[in-house]
Amino acid sequence: SVPSHLQSGAEWCSGSIDMADKDIFFVFLFLVFTKLSLGAGKECCSSVLLDSDLAVHKIQGDRLGFYTQFGYYGARPFYRQQGGDFYIFYLEDVQHWIECKNFYGAGEQFSKLVNEMDGYCLDDHNNWSFYNGSDLMYSEVLTSNCSKIEDVCCKELRISSANSEVIIDKEPYYNNQSKDSLGDYKAIGMTNGRFVYQKDNLDSFLEYGTKHWTVSSGVGQNTGHIIHQGGSVCPEHIEKEW
Repeated sequence: SVPSHLQSGAEWCSGSIDMADKDIFFVFLFLVFTKLSLGAGKECCSSVLLDSDLAVHKIQGDRLGFYTQFGYYGARPFYRQQGGDFYIFYLEDVQHWIECKNFYGAGEQFSKLVNEMDGYCLDDHNNWSFYNGSDLMYSEVLTSNCSKIEDVCCKELRISSANSEVIIDKEPYYNNQSKDSLGDYKAIGMTNGRFVYQKDNLDSFLEYGTKHWTVSSGVGQNTGHIIHQGGSVCPEHIEKEW
C-alpha cells in the first residue's frame, strides 16, 4: 500500500490542474528546466579561490580568499567566503557574476568585484574587474579557480627574521613584543577567506584583518606587533614589506 504521507503527492500528480495552478506549475517547470539545461552534465567547483596581486589586495583584499558553495542562485552555484562576510553569485539582471556583502536583495551597485561573463560555473572564464575607489577597473591578474585552502596554503609556518638579534645604537632592532611574535604557528580556523594561526598555544595570533596580515595578542584586532599592509591569500607567499 502507498504510505499515507505519499498518497497526497500521488493524487496530485494524477489530478486535474486549473488555470491558476497551471501557471504556477509551468513556472516551476521552466525554472527547473533552465537550471538543468544550463548546467546539464557539468560539475562546478565546490571550493574556489579568488586571488590577485598586491595592488588589488591593498584595495579589495578583504573580499578575496577562499569561498565554498553555499547553494544555488540564479540557476547557478553561489559561494560564501570561508569565515567571512562576502558572497559570489550570478546576477541575472546584468547577466554576470558579482561579489557582494549583502546576498539577499543585493544589486550590482553594492559590488566591488565583478566577473563580466555569463558562464554556468564561476571559473568558466576570468573577466574580473575591481572597484579602485572611483571606477571598475579590469585586471588580468584577478582570477577565480578551483582550489581548496589546504592544497594552497601552509597549515604550519614559521615567522623569522635575520634582524631579530640586531642592535642599532645600543637599541634592539626588534622590541620585546615584536621579537616574541616570531616563531612557529599552526592554523586553528578560518577568517576572511584565509587561515587563522596561533603560536604554540600562546596568546599570539596571525590573521588577515582589514586589508592586512597582523600578529597580535587576540583575534579580531586591527593593530599588532608585526604587520603586512595589503597582504595575500597565504602569508607564506609574502616576500617583502613586513
